[in-house]
Amino acid sequence: ARGFNVSTNDVIMAMCSGALRDLLKLSKQLPKQSLIAAMPVSLRESGNTDSNNQVSMVQCSLATDIADPIERLHAIRESTALIKNRVATFKNMIPTDFPGLAAPIWASGLSRIWASGRVAEKLPPLANVIISNVPGPPVPLYLAGAKLRHYYPVSIVTHGLALNITVQSYAGSLEFGITACGDIVRKPEVLAAALAASLAELNEMLTE
Repeated sequence: ARGFNVSTNDVIMAMCSGALRDLLKLSKQLPKQSLIAAMPVSLRESGNTDSNNQVSMVQCSLATDIADPIERLHAIRESTALIKNRVATFKNMIPTDFPGLAAPIWASGLSRIWASGRVAEKLPPLANVIISNVPGPPVPLYLAGAKLRHYYPVSIVTHGLALNITVQSYAGSLEFGITACGDIVRKPEVLAAALAASLAELNEMLTE
């Protein structure tokens, strides 16, 4: 992130973008237009310790229509910078408690109606994938004296959004959790390998 003068979140988004682009291109399903990520953003004020959720969702371009990894990373940085400016400007007008608003719908019989009626297939998609970057414990955790070695996050998928990539920091590292609908992503381990390859590609270009 420091080498490219971007944020850590920009690098994470670029990793996901590169991985998804490569896999879709390999299967000849890469769309001409960029994929869009639904990205949760925190609206919590500094120092606010209320126990309620203060989160909303924004759309972020993954710039998958750009072949060059560095140009793609810079395009993502521009997209996230624009989002930050908009959120800062309209913060008081943005609905919060995004997960709380959605939970009653998916927990009820409406979820089954949504699925059986294929409503998600008839409405324009808001995004292609959910990508979250969540701050976690900065120090190692222990249970009965045993050190917790990894802190892999597990998230959710919904109708129309079959892939969720959640990244959580833990004790100086970043842990990636991939949650996917098995009908859409049959082998999540392939995506995990593509994420590692995408990071390696950025590292190679940084050292050139």
